[in-house]
Amino acid sequence: MNNKQGEFQEKIDNQVEWDSNAEQEMNQSPEAYVTTEKKQKRNKRKSRFDKQLKITGWLLLGLFIIALPKLASVNSSSAANAAIESGISSQLPIGVRISQSDTNLSHQDLTIKHSSKEAQAKIYVWDYAAEDGDYVQVLVDGVAITEPFMIKNKPVVFSVPTVGEVQILGIRDGGGGITYAVHYEVNGTTYFNGTDVGKGNNYTLIRE
Repeated sequence: MNNKQGEFQEKIDNQVEWDSNAEQEMNQSPEAYVTTEKKQKRNKRKSRFDKQLKITGWLLLGLFIIALPKLASVNSSSAANAAIESGISSQLPIGVRISQSDTNLSHQDLTIKHSSKEAQAKIYVWDYAAEDGDYVQVLVDGVAITEPFMIKNKPVVFSVPTVGEVQILGIRDGGGGITYAVHYEVNGTTYFNGTDVGKGNNYTLIRE
């Protein structure tokens, strides 16, 4: 058989195969066509649903990451090291972290002398180390001005008299002792302190 005859025979075989496939499709019942069409539609719907599900999942993951609390970095400057030693700083910013974990600073009662003419001033209270579930309460002249609250790295602000006694009372120890920082607006100074449950640190404010 020469090349032309071979090509002609191949064309005939292909035509026969195509006719056979076409006949099989024609012999399929209408129900088979309907079933196939339903499957195709169902697969398309499933594909769209899977795609939407993936997009929704990524969006929720992104929102979850954004909502996570941002942990402040630890300040390791010479001013921070000095604050750990003395428990006092007029240089470090409000809300600073000076330790990765609770540091056993000495518990101090302090006298704050100032020249402010204002009747009220702000104090800022926060956890200068790890947030571990410590709770405190602020009292002025023996009267509570706040409910017990958990101290966090983010400062909370209160107004207190510029003359009198402010006490930060330990309510709950989340582990390692109750440690906190308090910044007094009247003298621009931050005090890094600690206390025990049921005890507190007294800050006596005196106008000179």
